[in-house]
Amino acid sequence: MSRLSVVDELAARISALPLPARIGVDGVDAAGKTTLADELAGRLPEAAQLSADDFLRPPVERYRQGRESPSGYYEDSFDHAALRAAVLAAQGLVIVDGIFLFRPELDDLWTFRIFVHIELEESIRRGVERDGAAKEQLYRRRYAPGQRLYLHAVRPAELVDVILDNSDPDEPRLSPGGADRRS
Repeated sequence: MSRLSVVDELAARISALPLPARIGVDGVDAAGKTTLADELAGRLPEAAQLSADDFLRPPVERYRQGRESPSGYYEDSFDHAALRAAVLAAQGLVIVDGIFLFRPELDDLWTFRIFVHIELEESIRRGVERDGAAKEQLYRRRYAPGQRLYLHAVRPAELVDVILDNSDPDEPRLSPGGADRRS
């Protein structure tokens, strides 16, 4: 399936949801979450858009467990209360992209959950390509291990409505997530 077809299919599913609808677009670092959220918002002009990256805690809080701490990345990066408040304040349709969106503190927010999947090695490769070679150590010591913590603890693929395999961004593949299989 072409990327255009996949995005159109997701947009059609989202547009059929009763309002208010809150769409979570989660996945590991550099998986293509923001790109997908932007594409969906482009097809759904009534949608508001939020990014979890706008709710980062101050560095003193984010790095309290150490600059390279995987548990610090998972536990301390975001102000979940502020993100929750912003999502709940949004009217109508809101699309939110970010990491760790389906953790227990936030999971009840979502009407429709999308998990953008790539392998962690690909996450590191794309992240270093995007952020520069100087960040590779952080990807290997903090980000990828922090993502492993999340994937193991939360098992997001079992919670979501759809998984978008974005290993090949030009030809992503959709498959049902665990939530869709239970319906």
